[in-house]
Amino acid sequence: MSSPPHDVVVIGAGAAGLTASVMLARAKLRVLVVSTETRRNSCVEAVHNVPYAEGVPPAQLYGTMEETAREYGVTFVWDEVLTAEADETGVAVGTRGGARYTADRLLLATGPIDEMPPWLPEGVWGKTVFECPFCHTHEHDGKPFASVGRGLEAIGMALMSIQYATAMTAVVSDENAARTPMADRLRQAGGTVLVDEVTAADRDADGALTLYTKGGAEVAAGALLIPGVKKHNLRFVPQLGLELNERGGIGTTTLGQTSNPRVWCAGNGSGDGPYFMWTGAAASGINAARSICEDIAFGPLLDSYWDQLKKTPGGQGQKA
Repeated sequence: MSSPPHDVVVIGAGAAGLTASVMLARAKLRVLVVSTETRRNSCVEAVHNVPYAEGVPPAQLYGTMEETAREYGVTFVWDEVLTAEADETGVAVGTRGGARYTADRLLLATGPIDEMPPWLPEGVWGKTVFECPFCHTHEHDGKPFASVGRGLEAIGMALMSIQYATAMTAVVSDENAARTPMADRLRQAGGTVLVDEVTAADRDADGALTLYTKGGAEVAAGALLIPGVKKHNLRFVPQLGLELNERGGIGTTTLGQTSNPRVWCAGNGSGDGPYFMWTGAAASGINAARSICEDIAFGPLLDSYWDQLKKTPGGQGQKA
């Protein structure tokens, strides 16, 4: 590869990618963000649990972040990345539109992949159907809820959301899960555990669902929780030769560096830690940006820097 025009190319313009790009650009690095304009939470009506942006539509929040990034010199390309490669001289990404962009380092902020059950109607994901018991359940207070999954995950989601529900039904396919203390706790709280499988669903004009099960039951769900739809996004793993962790996600350090010395991963793309909600994903972008800046500043002295810092009385931090 020839000398690249960018210091860092960021794939993904969600919470992690945009936050990282601002921090990198503030460090006077040349940053290119390549992404589609649709983010994982673009389908929801508003962002929640973000105190400085509570109730703000995702497009408005991302638009503000993009404007900030541009003020610091970040360049945006709205296109889908199809290829990514890295060698000892740099990184390169290729897009669906046929363009190729090069840089010294690469930050993957692509987020996970959502795999919906085949019976889920169009248009309900992010409106009345969710995978998280925190982000949008409050807005459906006073409705009948259902939680659908294989076992304990669905029961756990039901327990964490039962305070909002006029009725709570956990539909689980594993009958052993229905005999656990967690299932007993749900029943004691007023919920129902149904051992069955959902095979179809209808939606009304407001997005509320009626679930139909293999055993012939009908379950009303003004709001529906479905754990387990989030899957690891491993699209670029073979191309970049990245190692996976024990959870099957991209293996990273605490600060996001992968097994490839030129590649970092931030947000829910790594799978190396807990599931990140919006602010957590943004924080992981900060960590990755910090690590990239350190790598650029210290070069081959990075490891010895941390080793010496740990030996210094009162020395702060360690390489993660």
